[in-house]
Amino acid sequence: MDIDIDGVPLPADISPLSIGPATSPFAGTWIGRWDGALKTILVVESIKPDGKASVVYAVADNPRAGFKAAWFRFDAEIVGDKLTTLDERFTLSFEVSQTGRLKAVFADGLSFAILARHKLSTLTNTDSSIPWSHGSSELLETELIEDGNPVKLEAVIFKPIGEGPFPLAVINHGSTGNGDNEAFFSETWTNPWLAEVLNENGWIVAFPQRRGRGRSDGLYDEGFSVDRSEGYTCETKRSLAGADRALDDIHAAINTLRQRKDVNAEPIIIVGQSRGGILSIAYAGLHPKDVKSVINFVGGWMGDGCEAAAEINQHLFTKGANYPSGTLWLYGNDDVFYSMEHSQNNFSAFQKAGGKGRFLDVTVGGRDNGHWVMLVPPLWKDAVMDYLGLID
Repeated sequence: MDIDIDGVPLPADISPLSIGPATSPFAGTWIGRWDGALKTILVVESIKPDGKASVVYAVADNPRAGFKAAWFRFDAEIVGDKLTTLDERFTLSFEVSQTGRLKAVFADGLSFAILARHKLSTLTNTDSSIPWSHGSSELLETELIEDGNPVKLEAVIFKPIGEGPFPLAVINHGSTGNGDNEAFFSETWTNPWLAEVLNENGWIVAFPQRRGRGRSDGLYDEGFSVDRSEGYTCETKRSLAGADRALDDIHAAINTLRQRKDVNAEPIIIVGQSRGGILSIAYAGLHPKDVKSVINFVGGWMGDGCEAAAEINQHLFTKGANYPSGTLWLYGNDDVFYSMEHSQNNFSAFQKAGGKGRFLDVTVGGRDNGHWVMLVPPLWKDAVMDYLGLID
């Protein structure tokens, strides 16, 4: 009978290679999530002196892809700091990060994951939840007050090697689609691959969840219609009030994060996805001395199906024009929320108001996938590394 680890099966005869001072950095059991969502396990069972290896790869149910939980035993080979499976069905590659974790790529860049090493005995014998993400979820005490009560905001923290203090990178989440499905409100959002890139280069990374999102206190109220069941409103005043509320949340989270002993006093990197992208640009303009770099992934507040979208989005983007340094804007073709023309017009308005930046458009594989640029690291890694000054 298979061993079940929180919905991920492993063969009963599984036997991880023991870890010791002289063993390969690939030895042991590794866990993580593909694209931050699908649970996966890699167990390295043997490694020969010539680099030939035997591994077990396992994954949980994936209803969206019509795939049931399963495990596979593969031959593999290690060349340098990369392990690659040798099988006709599909290819997996794993590269050792500078943090000691593994960067995993499924097939020809279809999915991506960061895996952390854990003892198999601990995973099989624990009564607590399995740490599928190597980030640590914490509740931040903030200065926010709602209905007379103090508000705690969830933040998922990804730490680099060492004790610090480290410079801080804050990465902001987007919306929940149309805002009409409350089931999405409680989901905690992160991007482990981007966190890993920043961790490798010495930044501590925080993903704050704004009020009413994830495990955060308070009401999620970022520009809803009067009848909340209708989702986000296209009424300009109400929508922009929701954006101001979101900016207050980001500022409150940053103020609390800056008080940590493992965070230094340097200006921060601020990054965002979708609504988080436009908020990051606006935040930099409102707090220019506190920000070192700004990266905007497919940013916008209202999709261009809203007749007031240009007015709303350009109002928020031009808040960022006061930021004196360059910014990086990354947008995907075939975005179902923001057409490329709409996003380029937003960038032009930002520049006309005095903002500085570089706008890049890329193509995500498949159809109507342009909103998910951040999920495909090869599309952005070089541009991000170059912008942050990490490429010679």
